Amino acid sequence: MKMSLQAFRNMDRNIWIRFIGESINGIAMMMLMPFFALYMSDKVDHFWQVGVVMAMGPIAGVLGSLIGGKLADQYGRKPIMIVSMVGNGLVMLGFIFFDGFYPFLLISSFFGLFNSLFHPAASAMVADVTDEEGRTEAFGLLRMGHNIGAAIGPLLGASVVFLSKSVIFIIAASSVFIYSLFLALLLTETLPKNERKKDTKDLDKEEKLPSIFTVLVKDKILFFYIITGIVISMGFSQTEGMLPLHFDQQLPALSDAQNPYPYLMAFNGALVVFFQFAISKWASKRKLGKVMLYGSVLFGFGLLSVGWLPIFFTKLQFSYWSILLILIIIYGIYTLGEMLLSPVQMTFVANIAPEHLRGTYMGAASLQWIVGSAFGPIFAGFLLDEHLGQVLFTVLGIGCIVAGIIYLSLDKWVSEAKEKNQTLHVKKEVTASGTNIT
Repeated sequence: MKMSLQAFRNMDRNIWIRFIGESINGIAMMMLMPFFALYMSDKVDHFWQVGVVMAMGPIAGVLGSLIGGKLADQYGRKPIMIVSMVGNGLVMLGFIFFDGFYPFLLISSFFGLFNSLFHPAASAMVADVTDEEGRTEAFGLLRMGHNIGAAIGPLLGASVVFLSKSVIFIIAASSVFIYSLFLALLLTETLPKNERKKDTKDLDKEEKLPSIFTVLVKDKILFFYIITGIVISMGFSQTEGMLPLHFDQQLPALSDAQNPYPYLMAFNGALVVFFQFAISKWASKRKLGKVMLYGSVLFGFGLLSVGWLPIFFTKLQFSYWSILLILIIIYGIYTLGEMLLSPVQMTFVANIAPEHLRGTYMGAASLQWIVGSAFGPIFAGFLLDEHLGQVLFTVLGIGCIVAGIIYLSLDKWVSEAKEKNQTLHVKKEVTASGTNIT
């Protein structure tokens, strides 16, 4: 406990500003998200239009990730984060004042674009103010702030939704504007001063910042990390959106009110709030590859379990409370894997990124989440239409376990490369010393 309190005290001021802001923003967003689809279903003609509108955010987010990290490396972390939050607030208000499929399609695209600009800049800022040992704890603290919102937001949303769904958009937009003001007044810019060259007109060609595509071509470790991470992201997309449909299909004896999903999500959020920082502290002292392997295996086991257990519950006629208890235990294992995996993934990217390209690397890394969030529900939709939820969660569960093995290999690759570079550096110093003596 003393070590954890000491780590809390040593956190940079910017991290704490982000933590408070993430908590506020998380509450606002989680007030909105459970009712987002219901709100749109009243405004458009078909349910498939709701799905297309929701898919446009992650698809547009690809563009934001491609340019957001590079902009953060050119113009600073702080201005990009503020622009993102102000844009998000305006977009939320747009859902109130515009109706119909095509306006919603456009607004959702801007929402995904602005939202994706924030994360590369914000993650680069964390990397700027932390060392390698402290990054996992910092990312874990921020994730804990987000999950405070995940635990509180839906309850607040449910308490005001009976008045008007539009009220939720107004409250969410207002909180985002407050967050942006918070950032503008209190956040300190962290872009390394020697990299702020945007006002220098005589930049040499080799000094110009590369695009994400160039970075991916040159850095094979980052490329394979992103490809591997798409599987993890697709797993997340099922537990965050499609899992209640799977339960509805496989547990027909339960009513809508008895669907285990809301209770599992509440349990997930509570575990993250209470244990994420301690787990991140523990993980920061271990090899990143091993921690990612442990997290991926537990995560994959959780997906396999929620995919197959409902069949046995139905065949063996388990009682509702037995079902809920067993699923809560399984979801605890799943959440442990999630808590191990998420902050360490960001630490891995921060550690392999050159100082002047941290924003670009974070932007590239966020592609895994955007691609997984866009295609995961589509993949799930086809299989769930055929009542093949077990196939869905089997593929993703095994895929996550394989991803953990790949993560371990990538981390070993990074360690070997560092050792090789250190050896070469020592040899050069020895050679230089010998020359000077002569």
